[in-house]
Amino acid sequence: MELTVGFDDTAQSRDALDLGVVLAQAFDRTLTVASVFPGDDRGMLYAAQDSQWVAQVRAVAEQKLDVARDLVGGRIDMDTITLGPGSAARMLYEYAESEKPRAIVLGSSSRASFGRVSPGSTVERLLHGVACPVVVAPKGYAGRTELIGPVVVAYDGSPESEHAVQFAAGLAARSGRTVRVVAVADGGMRSGLEDQVVDVADQLDVPATGEVLPVRRSVAAVLADLPGERPSMLVCGSRGYGPVRQVFLGSVSVLVVRSAAYPVVVVPRP
Repeated sequence: MELTVGFDDTAQSRDALDLGVVLAQAFDRTLTVASVFPGDDRGMLYAAQDSQWVAQVRAVAEQKLDVARDLVGGRIDMDTITLGPGSAARMLYEYAESEKPRAIVLGSSSRASFGRVSPGSTVERLLHGVACPVVVAPKGYAGRTELIGPVVVAYDGSPESEHAVQFAAGLAARSGRTVRVVAVADGGMRSGLEDQVVDVADQLDVPATGEVLPVRRSVAAVLADLPGERPSMLVCGSRGYGPVRQVFLGSVSVLVVRSAAYPVVVVPRP
């Protein structure tokens, strides 16, 4: 799993950096840390032509990467890259299109509750069209040193959730985790899913369980605060009518990625 972390030396990007380190260690991969330098009020076209100004803002971005190197401290192999000038969302989107990382890891909004995910503007934009999985770190994740708990995947019987299950199984296999396939439903839909989720779990090549949980306030509320062992991460699929091979959030995954109490991975449509 090739991982890229967006880093701007905020507390939230430090959360993303530590999650990226933990994932890179689990998957034995090099981590790429990207820092974006912006355009300015004169407009991006003017800024791109102003070599002195571009050099100054690029230097600031490179200083942030020096901070990232110090924070990582040789725990993993690490590459760095500066992107710009432009908005963080646009530069990371273009980077994903050209370099095709296995996933982009980002921090939550500064307004997120401690221990919860909540996307800022950059994450929101990437979650509506980028062609690789997006991993969102909860606020306050910095300081974690290993993955603890199963990889949980949200399942509803759709092709998108089937794809998410396979992605979760791959994560679990490479990181030594188990998989917990979770559907949330009530009534007749619940009875129809119970055998299905067990069959899905039994067919995986990693230790896995399948279960259907009752709806409380909403499906998203259950997925955001799952009972039992705390997940190492929650994998969600994109909605069925989004662009093919792109991330595009449905109503449930939108709410989950705004409130979950653990890292959330949103995978593109198959």
